[in-house]
Amino acid sequence: MGSPTKSLVAGDVEIVRRVLAHIDAGTTDEGPAWREPVENYVNPARFAAEFDLLRATPSAFIPSAAIPNRGDHVERTVFGVPLFAVRGPDQRARVFRNACRHRGFALVEGAGCAHALVCRYHGWTYRLDGSLAHVPHAEAFPDLDMAARGLVEVTSHEVDGLIVIDALDSSAGQQCGAEPVLAWLTNGIPWRDKLLPAQRLVYAESIVRAMNWKVLVEQFLEGYHIRTTHKNTFFPLQYDDLNVVEMFGPNCRITFPYRNIERLRDRPEATWTTDARVTYLYHLFPNVMLATFPDLVLMVVIDPVDVEHSTTTVYSMAKAAAAPAASLDPPDNPAGSLVARGSIEDNDMSAGVQHGLHAGANAFLEFGTHESAIGHFHATLRDRLATSRREPDARPMATRNEREV
Repeated sequence: MGSPTKSLVAGDVEIVRRVLAHIDAGTTDEGPAWREPVENYVNPARFAAEFDLLRATPSAFIPSAAIPNRGDHVERTVFGVPLFAVRGPDQRARVFRNACRHRGFALVEGAGCAHALVCRYHGWTYRLDGSLAHVPHAEAFPDLDMAARGLVEVTSHEVDGLIVIDALDSSAGQQCGAEPVLAWLTNGIPWRDKLLPAQRLVYAESIVRAMNWKVLVEQFLEGYHIRTTHKNTFFPLQYDDLNVVEMFGPNCRITFPYRNIERLRDRPEATWTTDARVTYLYHLFPNVMLATFPDLVLMVVIDPVDVEHSTTTVYSMAKAAAAPAASLDPPDNPAGSLVARGSIEDNDMSAGVQHGLHAGANAFLEFGTHESAIGHFHATLRDRLATSRREPDARPMATRNEREV
């Protein structure tokens, strides 16, 4: 499959039409229901299969806004692999494996800006393009080929406000068909007009949560919970269980409308805009969410650690023309903002789901027709596991051994 040439998500006018029709009818977008076995959340063998698949899958690494200037750099561990991105003097963003070529020390820690990348263990120094520039006491390494000992680059693409990386396990990526996933991530037509105005990174944080990565992804993909989970945060502003759901390849976009969208009813359609009237949630398979708000855009990345732990990294980006944000407190104290409080509520619910997975009450989790984006996510993951032949065999080990003999 080639890269899409036109957007497969609706424009503002069509979204407003669909939302108003749902309001009038008391309906929401519907799709296939889905049942996901609890075993798929708690089985270490299933997690190992997913982890291998994710390393063979392209993914969005960071927003371009995280490294806007020459020398800016930031690191993140992706599917267990430490990486960092740096903006070079040619304004190109490059992604490297985060290890000095001498003793493997992590070269970049956190975020910063520098004219060169210097290992703080022994002082090996690299240019911003990754080439090795200086080795203290170079005479001690008589066989060192400096031209061949630059940093190890990961193929990346900067497109429409995102820096996207190719599969970290490239050979496995070829076997399980990574190209279609990459094609959908490197054409940002569905999100570019929403993300590109948010060019100023105002806050970033990363935290390890005691939850399976799929539980965390699921919390973003439905509006069925707005009334009960967000009674005093999002529900006064938004509708419960009213969404427009659109799929594009393995990805999807969910529209969460605000109540003020009804003010458009008496205005000419040519003037309709969804700005400040909806939140768009883009799920970029496998583990990245882009969420739009009136004055900022969030990029949320869920990195699996093990079967019961994941790292959540959030990049908050302000729109260049926005006035002081109503939904974002000063960057050094974001905990009281509306978006942050809603996130805390979502994470509390996800923690409860994770706890309940071990109760022995359910053989599967039930996702209804109003939660079809979650089913799309699980179906995509299932199909890619099957294509890559990474789906763990559910039969006892003795049975597998007998078959192999």
